[in-house]
Amino acid sequence: MRGVVLALVLALALSTRAPGVDAATASSCAHLGDLSHSGCDDAIRAHSAPFDMYELARSWTPGFCSTSACDTHECARGVMAPALTLHGLWPSYVNAVRVNAVGGRKGGAGDGGLCFWPQNCVKPAWYPTDEAWTYARSNVPSDDEAERAAPAWTGDGLGAHEWSKHGTCAAWVDVHGRIPGYTQRAFYDATFALAESLGTPEALRLATGSDVSLVDLQDMFGGPTKVALGCTHKCELVQAVQCFERAANGTVGIAMDCPCVGVRDSRYDNSCAHSCERVRILSPGQTKCAARDVTATAHTAII
Repeated sequence: MRGVVLALVLALALSTRAPGVDAATASSCAHLGDLSHSGCDDAIRAHSAPFDMYELARSWTPGFCSTSACDTHECARGVMAPALTLHGLWPSYVNAVRVNAVGGRKGGAGDGGLCFWPQNCVKPAWYPTDEAWTYARSNVPSDDEAERAAPAWTGDGLGAHEWSKHGTCAAWVDVHGRIPGYTQRAFYDATFALAESLGTPEALRLATGSDVSLVDLQDMFGGPTKVALGCTHKCELVQAVQCFERAANGTVGIAMDCPCVGVRDSRYDNSCAHSCERVRILSPGQTKCAARDVTATAHTAII
């Protein structure tokens, strides 16, 4: 499972903490990149807790491919590029919701009954009868721009996991499921449009194959409150998470600061800030996947 692989890679970064991580950055958020958090199944309906923000997660593809993913389409020669590519768009909470039970990613100490994002939501009452609720790959954008922005979706079927776990909750605007949110097709269109509009910062492209300071890397995205950065234990960039308001109608709103609690203090989302003074920006040629031909990869769902 792609998500499980990435979670393990980012968690391992906590075992090797570099001294001297920028004090100003660290002081802005307690437990920076140090904690694990959990989501709750069907939280909007079951716990009367509408989400109020989105997290857009994108992978630095060579960094992800350097971990253990060479058999995937996105890591094949001719596909793997020095660019940020779509992982997913996740409905989330600015402030965690207190519930009796949680499920999802868990830390050893648990979350004390706090839910940081809704997941695995049931079909709301408003949902059109002529629209697919279960994953329909035919709804995923498939043009050349979509392939560049999201090869794990177009070639590896990542959307099956992302829709089931996260996208289903974007269909919910109110706790009763009566107000229309995103359909599956509309969710994919909005997710891809957001990823494509942001692109990859030019400074990040220029840093490919080298290393940059954590502060400079954060500044490429607007500063340490605007992004959470995931690294391997070798301080290789794997993922960038940016945060957006949820508009009143449930759609993706304007960019916002990522909350300290739940995002910037997350070892999954922000391990670079916990462990790294400098961050390596791998090129495709620096991964063990560099010689793998695209025709040899299996285009199978990674869930």
